[in-house]
Amino acid sequence: MGEWQLKILLIYDHFESRDRVFGLLSQSDLGTFHLDCIQPHQLNAPGSVLTPPDVCVIESSIEKAPLFTRIRAAGVYAPIIVLTTESGFEVLDALHHGAADCLIKENLMAANLEESICAVIDQARAAELQAEHERLYLSLVENTTDLIFTHDLDGRCTSINKAGEEDLGYQAEDVLKMNFQQLIAPEYVALFQLTMRAMLECRKSMHLELVLITRNGQPLLVALNYHLIYQDGAPIGVQAIGQLVASGLPMPGLALERRLAQS
Repeated sequence: MGEWQLKILLIYDHFESRDRVFGLLSQSDLGTFHLDCIQPHQLNAPGSVLTPPDVCVIESSIEKAPLFTRIRAAGVYAPIIVLTTESGFEVLDALHHGAADCLIKENLMAANLEESICAVIDQARAAELQAEHERLYLSLVENTTDLIFTHDLDGRCTSINKAGEEDLGYQAEDVLKMNFQQLIAPEYVALFQLTMRAMLECRKSMHLELVLITRNGQPLLVALNYHLIYQDGAPIGVQAIGQLVASGLPMPGLALERRLAQS
């Protein structure tokens, strides 16, 4: 792992188990590591300051629910590996309460412990990176001046950003009770339906202009870029990013007829 020093927190019941885990770690190819060893009753004790670990290993028979709660209360948010017996109930109980992995301690080898540590750290980093990407994406969505919304394939609205709320005059909770077609000027509903069908057939993004009606009845001409949202390889909805073209007057009927004919 290069110059980076792995930080491991071991929570143990008996000195024998502490020494065994230390021995397994020393036999592994993890390189140099910093090991903090602490017994369950020492968690949250006055004056106990733990170095934030990269991974937490538990070798304790204490009930997992309160133990995990105490671990998190101590400020430890690293992935947890639990060394268990062969009891299926004990394994399931540990996983249910938040363990990232479980290892059977009776036949545990250095290679198994090393593999588990590397795997849970990689998973935790990937999850944090994904969460960071999602936070950045949500920040962009909420702070852009473009109207952004999603709806399912039947038109039921599933989200709208702040710019969309401001443009249309609706609160998000109101929009989520509506079908998107309720926001479209009646003469543009057919164009919208044709575009949705075409997008589902060709599975490509689409561009169209629609007149949307605000809460106070004002028409807004909006240029929309639509793309499908997929789940398990199948389309489940659409996302649209729109820019306001004009407000106050809808597009002339003749222009609309040409757009419908082209569709």
